[in-house]
Amino acid sequence: MTTPPPPPARAKIPHLEILDDSPDAARIVQLYTGEVLAGRTRTLRLLGRKHSARILHTLLGYEVQSSYKRIQCPDLVTARYLRLFSELGFRSIRLPYDPTVTARVIPELEAAVLNLERRVRALFPGDPKLGAYVLRRVYAILRTRIRALSA
Repeated sequence: MTTPPPPPARAKIPHLEILDDSPDAARIVQLYTGEVLAGRTRTLRLLGRKHSARILHTLLGYEVQSSYKRIQCPDLVTARYLRLFSELGFRSIRLPYDPTVTARVIPELEAAVLNLERRVRALFPGDPKLGAYVLRRVYAILRTRIRALSA
């Protein structure tokens, strides 16, 4: 699969086509709906906007901090899972009760998100602001798709 050429400067950016051309976006949706939602899950509320998140090691385990919100996590795998979806800008996500499901899914999700980010940024090598804008729009479409399939 070849990457589409970057659009001309004043042309409308095909966010949907960029997302549809990426096998990583389909993999993210497939993993979330097929692996995570297939078993028993609980809902966790997140910040609800794309924001960088970091994992903090505390005496009681781990915390994911995104802006002002902190979420306590029992283990590193759960913290990585919450950090990933916080950075994608989800308002709420489903977390599997079984930590082995989370441990099995998180490396693939992280790799798919990283590949998607690299692919989008490679389309706009001369304009990092435009690349960041397109990435935010692609993440918004991805959130909408996952929300629609999980409802």
